[in-house]
Amino acid sequence: MTEDSLDTSPFENDERRIRTTRLVMRKVIAADAAEIARQAGDKQIAMMTARIPHPYSLADAKAFIAKPGDEFVRAVTLVSNGCLVGVAGLKPHRDGRAVELGYWFGADHWGRGYGTEAAQAFVDFAFVSSDIECVWARCRVINAASRRVLEKCGFQMRRMGILDSVCAGRVSTEDYHLDRGAWTALKAWGGK
Repeated sequence: MTEDSLDTSPFENDERRIRTTRLVMRKVIAADAAEIARQAGDKQIAMMTARIPHPYSLADAKAFIAKPGDEFVRAVTLVSNGCLVGVAGLKPHRDGRAVELGYWFGADHWGRGYGTEAAQAFVDFAFVSSDIECVWARCRVINAASRRVLEKCGFQMRRMGILDSVCAGRVSTEDYHLDRGAWTALKAWGGK
């Protein structure tokens, strides 16, 4: 997520949960800190993100949870047992017409479709709950799994870029966009 943010978010102070068949996306709480630290402490995770350092400590997780701001951040948990499997969020842009989708999932939970399920739920939430015109996301060029998640949700690659990652340094990225018109058409078609 980038520094191009608003002073207020369309989701500021929003306490709603997002629910899918298998997932509940709820507000992150202090009790999540140890599990967030354990999962985000995996260097594989940090290498694919912009803002997760490695090593990632319990203090880092507590600071992340306590950080006020304009982001709509949720713990992604399983409906079946409440287990935290990752974190996802939306960050508004300065123009107020777009939000950036960001997410990571613990390596123990890869390959189960949770990323796609959560990303689609966040996209739907963003368009239904606000008047934004675009949701965008970026992934590292080498992150084929994240690319597949975005493509399954209807995103289209718009450009290549460079990102300064806290863990990996300067890395090549792909920027993906999904505008309201395309999202509406996909929903009407029933394809996403």
